[in-house]
Amino acid sequence: DAAAPRPAPGSAASHVRGLKALLVAMATERVPSALQVEDVGQPITLWREARCTLERTYSGRGLVGERYTLQNVSEGHMVLTEQEFDREDDEAGTVAGVAIEHHNLRPGERTLVFVIRREVQP
Repeated sequence: DAAAPRPAPGSAASHVRGLKALLVAMATERVPSALQVEDVGQPITLWREARCTLERTYSGRGLVGERYTLQNVSEGHMVLTEQEFDREDDEAGTVAGVAIEHHNLRPGERTLVFVIRREVQP
């Protein structure tokens, strides 16, 4: 509705739109020119039962997105939750959002995990 008031650019609604836009860009690989993309390919140690790789980072608009591939390398079923990726060792409290493509993995299955952080200013 054109008559509806628009939130101020620094408002919570604008912040949520920024998070959603970054998540969509990471998930669909349709990256707007305002974002910088870096291929990383760095193995990350999480748990013995999982093989995790930081595939790519996306930065811009005060946010940094991290796209991971996680594979269940155990003999059992694995259930993932977003809270497991909002790490306590994130002392700066920069995690703004986490999304997991598939929460339940059978042995050998993979999923994408997206972590969005607020950019830390030096």
